[in-house]
Amino acid sequence: MREKEREKEREKEREKFEEKSKKILAKIVKERKQQNITQADLAFKLNMTFSGYFKVETGKTKLDSIRLLKILDALKTSPEDFLKDLNNYKFQKTNNPKLN
Repeated sequence: MREKEREKEREKEREKFEEKSKKILAKIVKERKQQNITQADLAFKLNMTFSGYFKVETGKTKLDSIRLLKILDALKTSPEDFLKDLNNYKFQKTNNPKLN
C-alpha cells in the first residue's frame, strides 16, 4: 500500500513539473512572437536547424538550462524577468497539439 502512495506522489510531482515546462515553452513562444521573430530566425541566431529549434519549442526535445539561457539571450530577455511570474503565467491550450 505504501508503495502505491509513493507512486502517486511521484506522478503528482512529474505532472507539476510538466505543467511548468509547458508554461516555459509557451512563454518562449509568446516572447518570440511579441518580438516578431520567426522560429527560423531564432534557430539561426542559436546556430540550430529550424527542425531542431521547432522540436525544442514544441517540447519534442527537452529544454535544458543552457539552451534556455541561450534562447533568452537571443530574445534579449533576462532569466530573472522571464521566470519571475512563471507561477502566475496562464497559457492557452490550442487545437494544435504541437503547440500545447
